Amino acid sequence: MAVLLTSEAVTNAVNACTGRGCSAPVTLYAGWAGPCRLRVLVHDEAPGRPDCRTPGPDEEGGRGIQLISRGADAWGVCGHGPGRGKATWFELGRSDLRG
Repeated sequence: MAVLLTSEAVTNAVNACTGRGCSAPVTLYAGWAGPCRLRVLVHDEAPGRPDCRTPGPDEEGGRGIQLISRGADAWGVCGHGPGRGKATWFELGRSDLRG
């Protein structure tokens, strides 16, 4: 689950920066938020905040935040990170970290 949700958060950040003149790269942080609790934070400098939308059945994209919101124990968007922009973060507990 950690790999899937990290991939979704990074893809969303890269897509948000594409064509918007972001001068800094997308940054990924991961660490322990407590015993057996992983926190992943993906920062980008694109304006705006990601939204959880419902794409049509034929749309290839638009499900990233939906997957994160359903797969993570906790998640959100905040202003933490290097420079301007925002970070999407999520946390997973021990049961989601097993391979």
